[in-house]
Amino acid sequence: MGLRSGLLRIGRHLRRGAAAYGVLLIALLLTLLAFYYVRHNVKAEARIRFDDTTLAAKTVIYRRVNRYLDAMFGARGLFLGSDPVEREDWDGYVRALEPDSRYRLNGIQSLGFAKYVRPGEREAFSREARDEGVRDLWPEPNGERAVYFPLEFVAPSNEANRKMIGYDAYADPVHRSVMEQARDAGSPRATRMDYVLTEALPDSEKEVVLRKGIVVYLPVYQKDEPRQSVAERRHALRGFVVATFTTNELFGKSFSRHFHPAIDFEVYDGENATASSLLYDKNGVRNAGEKGDAALFSGERRIKKLLVGREWILYFSTLPAFEIGSAKRNLPIFVLVSGVAVSFLLFGITWMLARSRTQAFRASADLKEANRELEQANMELQKSREGLVSAREEERRRLRRDLHDGVGPQLAALMLELETASDLVSDSPEASALMAKLSKRAREIVSDVRRSVHALRPPALDELGLVEALREEASKYSPAGLRVSIENPEELSQLPAAVEVACYRIVQEALANVVRHARASHCSIRIRLDEDAEALSVEVEDDGRGIRDDDRAGVGMSSMRERTEELGGRCTVKSVTGGGTLVRALLPFHATGDDPRREE
Repeated sequence: MGLRSGLLRIGRHLRRGAAAYGVLLIALLLTLLAFYYVRHNVKAEARIRFDDTTLAAKTVIYRRVNRYLDAMFGARGLFLGSDPVEREDWDGYVRALEPDSRYRLNGIQSLGFAKYVRPGEREAFSREARDEGVRDLWPEPNGERAVYFPLEFVAPSNEANRKMIGYDAYADPVHRSVMEQARDAGSPRATRMDYVLTEALPDSEKEVVLRKGIVVYLPVYQKDEPRQSVAERRHALRGFVVATFTTNELFGKSFSRHFHPAIDFEVYDGENATASSLLYDKNGVRNAGEKGDAALFSGERRIKKLLVGREWILYFSTLPAFEIGSAKRNLPIFVLVSGVAVSFLLFGITWMLARSRTQAFRASADLKEANRELEQANMELQKSREGLVSAREEERRRLRRDLHDGVGPQLAALMLELETASDLVSDSPEASALMAKLSKRAREIVSDVRRSVHALRPPALDELGLVEALREEASKYSPAGLRVSIENPEELSQLPAAVEVACYRIVQEALANVVRHARASHCSIRIRLDEDAEALSVEVEDDGRGIRDDDRAGVGMSSMRERTEELGGRCTVKSVTGGGTLVRALLPFHATGDDPRREE
């Protein structure tokens, strides 16, 4: 009996909570699907980020090398355009490159010219070097050679580059081979990894040091000499433009601000990274071909031989911080944990809803009642707002009338009395000066009162009435080429002050917008009373260009809408079929039997 009763209780429990358990099962299945999907996407996004970074690195290096080659070709053009080229010309050319963002030399250690010197010209070259106070050809050759290529010009001028003047790299078999390849091909050629002379760090005891680098040679040929064949190019050779680079400057600082800090970057000179010499290593630990903990991602990109006659391998591999530093690294676990938590939360909510259906219906009824009360409170708040605006404008109209009809005349009479008194005391200089001062002060007070009167309410509304005030305002736009008409005005003298001011200001803003933006020739103003709706309808329509999709609401449109909403009305602005813009404002008011102008 005990077992049976227990099974019955479990059955009843499951029947009551069938919906909740169904929600739990479905939510857990969806959570597992989301977990696998997010984990796959996170890894795919990380791979895309890695591939984008490596491609960007290759592109930066490729473009950087091309910029340097452009500078070398420009130097070759200097020899084609000037003959002879002096040391000042060369220094001037290099100085002109340095400020230019396209050819900036912040990655080149030196840009020089190795002159083609035959054995019979060697003595003249040495004599000229001594006359200029620069170093003679070095290293001293062992015996006579068929040709020499000493560096005649080297820039920019620094201690390391000055020491390289006169250096003949052709004496080095490795450099000789590269120079001969460049000469025969007619295009730039680079050496393997070499060591170039650079300035030492500021805190070093040495003046110059050797650093890893490469040297690029670009042949310079005699002007107007044929160079279609290898033999012709050898015969026309004049020398080489020589550029030296440190690998740290060339590769390491090419993109240091943009490169992902958790990706290792290595550059190898050759077709196989594991068997080639290392030109640059970002973190100082060689990863290509090394065994150990496998990186999350690794890959190679190549800069082909077409650039400088050598193939460079750019090897990239992620560091542990690449995955640790990823903002989405823990996203799959977060999705799994969150999904399980949400699943049980939904289970609990569904269970509570199933057992609390009656309470839910009662809460729904209470909510509807609260909504009705809130809507009623909003309506009362809007009515209070409209009443405050109307009272404010009525008070401004009364105050303006009092200032204009009461204080104004009294001040004018006071000014006349002061002028009369001034005439009576004209014999006394002190009294006359005092009276003149009082008269000036009185005029200032009158001006202040007049400005205050005008600021309280547009004077034209009280002096001319709404319709005539609008006609006067419209006439101001005739010189701008805008013809304005007011159609079928009705008797509008019974309007509240707030409605009058709002109507006047809305038409003002609409006319100003027509002149500024619409390029219209005619504008129509239509004003009518809608007594059933207890509202004043105001329409301003022009024949201009209309409203475009990219037009944004300015201060004028916002002001029109705010003035309308203050009175509980609505304002719309739309384009008219055939061209033009229509501004329509509906200004509610509560009609009374008394004329507000006749109060008091």
